[in-house]
Parts: sequence; C-alpha cells; structure tokens
Amino acid sequence: FTCQTHSLLRLFSYSESLLTQTLLIQTLYLLTFYTRKDSLLTRTLLTQILYSLTLFPSLYSLFTHTPTRCRMRARSLTPDDKLAPTSIIIIMHNEELSALLRTLISILNNTPMNSLKEIILVDDKSNRFELGSQLDKELRQFPFVRLIRNSKREGLIRSRIIGAKAAVGKILIFLDSHVEALEGWYQPIVSRIMEDPKTVVCPIIVSIDHTTMEVHANGGTSVWGGFDWDMKFTWEPLPPRENQRRGFDDAAPIRSPTMAGGLFGMDKDYFFELGAYDPGMKIWGGENMEMSFRIWMCGGAIEINTCSFVGHIFRKPGMKQSTPVEETALQQNVKRVVEVWLDDYKEAFYNAAPSHRNVAEGDTVSRTLLRQRLKCRSFSWFLREVYPDKPRPGRDFIAFGQVRGPGDQCMDSMGIDPGRRVGVYACHGKGYAQFWKFHLNGVLMNGDHCLDGDGTNPRNVVMFECHGLGGNQQWFLTEDGRIQHAGSGKCLTHDGRFLMLLDCDDDERFVWKFNGMSEELLEKFYVIYSKQFGYFTKKQKEENKKKAEQDRLERKKQLEERNKEKERKQIEEAAAKKAEEERIRREEERAKDEADKAKAAEKAKEEEKKKALEKELEELREWK
Repeated sequence: FTCQTHSLLRLFSYSESLLTQTLLIQTLYLLTFYTRKDSLLTRTLLTQILYSLTLFPSLYSLFTHTPTRCRMRARSLTPDDKLAPTSIIIIMHNEELSALLRTLISILNNTPMNSLKEIILVDDKSNRFELGSQLDKELRQFPFVRLIRNSKREGLIRSRIIGAKAAVGKILIFLDSHVEALEGWYQPIVSRIMEDPKTVVCPIIVSIDHTTMEVHANGGTSVWGGFDWDMKFTWEPLPPRENQRRGFDDAAPIRSPTMAGGLFGMDKDYFFELGAYDPGMKIWGGENMEMSFRIWMCGGAIEINTCSFVGHIFRKPGMKQSTPVEETALQQNVKRVVEVWLDDYKEAFYNAAPSHRNVAEGDTVSRTLLRQRLKCRSFSWFLREVYPDKPRPGRDFIAFGQVRGPGDQCMDSMGIDPGRRVGVYACHGKGYAQFWKFHLNGVLMNGDHCLDGDGTNPRNVVMFECHGLGGNQQWFLTEDGRIQHAGSGKCLTHDGRFLMLLDCDDDERFVWKFNGMSEELLEKFYVIYSKQFGYFTKKQKEENKKKAEQDRLERKKQLEERNKEKERKQIEEAAAKKAEEERIRREEERAKDEADKAKAAEKAKEEEKKKALEKELEELREWK
C-alpha cells in the first residue's frame, strides 16, 4: 500500500494535466480509507497530499471561487502593494496535522506576501505526537510561520492574547486552526480596517465537510450574528432594515450585532486600546459575546465583509463533548459577560440559565473600570440602536427560561434537529436545549426553531423551522400552566422521555412552569386569543362577571331613566293638554263675554234709539 501510494504521489508531481491531477488526488483520498483513520500512516499521507497541492495552483483553484458581485468591488480595494503589514494569529491544541497544514497552505497561496508580515502559530500545550518534532520539521517548509509553544495550557482566550502581544503587524487577523482561506479573502478585510481602524471585520464563513473535506459555498449574505438570552451565539436572517441600509447590494458589508469570534480582523492598536480579551476568562467560550458588546457599546463596529470567504471545518454533531473543566470555564466566562455588560437585562439571562446564579465569576473590577474609562454606552442603547429587532422578555416573550413539567423534568429540544421529537430531561439550568421562549404570537421557541404538534398523532411533537403561519405551531398558555395545542385543542404532557398531546383535564401531568413570566404580556395575550380558544382566566371571569353586573345595573338605570322620561313626558303632555283646554275655555268665555257685551250694547243702542223716537213722537204730539 505504501509503495502504491508513493508511486501515485510521484505521478502526481510530474503530471501537468489538470484532469490527471484531480483523478490522482481522488485516488489517494480513497486509498486512505483502507487504513485506520487514527493511524499515523493515514495522517502522514493526507499531510503529503495536502502539501502537494501547493505545487499546483491550478488544481487548488478547484476549491476556490470569487463571486461575481465582488469582482467590481475588488477594483476599489487598496492595492496589494499598499496594504498594511498584517500578523495572522492561529491557536491550536491537539489539532489534526493535515487540517493545520491545509490552513497554512491556503493562507500562503491566497495572501499577498508583501503585506503578510507573519503567521503566528501558538501551540497551547498539545500532547499529540505529530505536533512535536514532526510539526517543527513541516514548518521549515513554510515561510513567515513563527511557532510559539505555551509552557502550560492557557486556553484559547489567553493564547490569543499571547499571540497578539508577540505580533509585529499593524493589523491582527485571528483564524482557527482548521480553516481554508479562499481566493480573495484577505484584501477586503485589511482594506476596510485601513479605512476605519475602529471597525472589526469578519469574513463570510463557508462550511468544509468534515467527512470529505470539500468546501461548500454555502456562506450567504442573508444572515448576521445574533445571540439568545442564554448568551449563545446564533446566526439570524437579516432584517429588512439592514438590507435597506445596504441599498439591497449583496456586496455591501453587513453591520452585525455580534460575531462568531473565531475568524476576524482588527487594528492592533485598537485591539489593545479596547481591552484585548478579558484575561479573567478561562479556556474558551463567551469571549465573542464579550468582545461584540464591548466593540459596539464602546464606539466601534462589527462588519461581515461579503466578499471575503474562509472555509471552516465544523465538528460533527456529538463528535466531542466539553470536559467538566471546560464546562465550568464556559459558565464562569459567560457570567463575567453578564455581570459587566448586561446592566438591567441580567435577569433575562438568569431566567434563561438559572444555574449560573450560583457560579462565581471572579474579580470583574478591572473590566468594570475599563468600561468606565472607555465611556461605554448602556446595554439598553445597544438593543435600541444596534439590535432593535432582538426579541426580548417583557416586550415579545410572555414566558421564557427552562420549562419544568410533570415529574420535575424539563422540556428539552434534544438538539433542535428539524423533525426530531422533543423530549424531557433532568433540569440542568444551563439554558441551550432547555431554554424556551413563549412568544406573544403563540409560538413556543427553542433557538430559532418552533415546537410543532400534530393533533392526529399524539406522539408527533417535534421541532421545525418557524413558519409564522400558526397552525401546528400555534399554542395557548393557560393561567394554571397548561400548554394547549391550537389545532387539536389537546394539552402537552410527556411519557417520561418524549412530549405528547392528550385530551386536556385537571390532572397535574399537564402543568408546566416557566422560570420567567411577564404578567402584563400574559394579560395582553389573553385579550388577543381568549375568544379564539374559548378560554378565560379567573381574573377575566371575575372581570366579565363584574362587567355583566355593571351592564345589568346600567341597563336597569337606563330603563328607570327611560320610564321617568316617559312619565315626565306624560305629565308634560297632560299639563299641556289641560293648559290648552283652559286656553280654549278662556277663549270661549272671552268670546262669549264679548258677544254679550256687543249684544248689550246693541240693545242699549236700540233702547236709546227707541227712546229718541218716542221723544220725537211725544214732541210731535205736543206740537199738534
């Protein structure tokens, strides 16, 4: 096998055909599967194969790409001969030699040598055989590489500080030890930092398949870095406002609230002016959150440059678990971040990860004084100005934190694999798979996925990507802690291992309790959804009863007032009728009196006339 392999290597070295080179390297890759994966022979052969790639740039270009959107923008970058001197810092601990060499080879192949000052490789007390004298021998073939070996295990965070202090370049670029720097990765980062030294620049991270080592061009411009309230870094879809700010230009940088932390570039002077890394943090974990908050709150900015691509080998799920020492260090690191930077939002974190309340964060006085010296803004400012789209407790979440259910076990997403059944597990209080958020719109989330139930199959309670359409992802939280499925009307419980949906009753097996609860939002939720679910809280029932009584009294009062008004009108009408009759009577009497007076006057006039006639007759008789 060894003879055949070395023969193929010799053929590879003399071949000028791109197709032949490709076939040979695929053959070499397949041959390695005939040996044990952890054997020194396999690792040595893979190292030789990877190193031989440096002899043939044409073959190496099969693994690289420059997006069309970036070709025009590249013309406006600083010319290679005017780029600032840069130190690339790589930390390793028991790294695969083949992956490490691939990292170094890709950097040297795709980085302008007139700007690259050095590659600082910090070995954090590795104990693998091939990372000793064999690594020293391999590094003799690489220019610019400077190896620093820690005398004791310092961890990623402190090792990066060691590397940064040893660097001589004006710009620092931090990379992991299992990456592949793709064509054109370097210039966009350095050019942007030269334009604005207070801008920290991250590349687009593309995935390298951990099985085939193939680069997948899956890094896109539609996501940015966020975080969950248990201080876990998350990739989130770009909000419309950021796309609008970028003018809907896919080549424009993304101003990201947080960064993954493994791959980024930064001005060296600004790195130390801003406080470098927190030296009180141990091993790894939480440092990216701390630096992200510090950069934004203290006057800097984080950008993801969409024209810089670096491949990264991600761990296979479940491939390696943190040791107890690493887990303790992570909890301490995260608590340091919370205590120094989260201000009034600390309680949101402790509801998400209650076990951290009892974790000792160590002395944080120096970091608090640093924050005061840099005149950093508040965390409320960060949420308002940098990350206004961030859902938060008290505004978007009704309930949040771990969800304790029957049998004193907690709801656990079991890894958030889409379609995977959700179960229960012993409550650990660390957040992550047990950190749930009940949103005001009625969805129950873990990370960026939603709990999905199927009323026809009671055991089909799984995690799926949130679609925002309600349906199987719509839930209702009752006042006494029952989580009711909107589609089926059934309630959530578990069988000791997995969640399930059963017909609701008053049994305690349906009762769940969240760590944190917003009573104000809960009342708002009930106002929105009570009629839809036909459910009313005790308070609502009392209020409804009180309102019904008030309505009854109001109706009675209105009826009495209407009756009084009716009586008043009847009295007024009767009085008006009587007045009218009296007026008519008086009119009639007046008319009669006037008629009598006229008749009497007429009679008197006739009497006078008669008397006058009689007098005249009397006078006539006397005259005769």
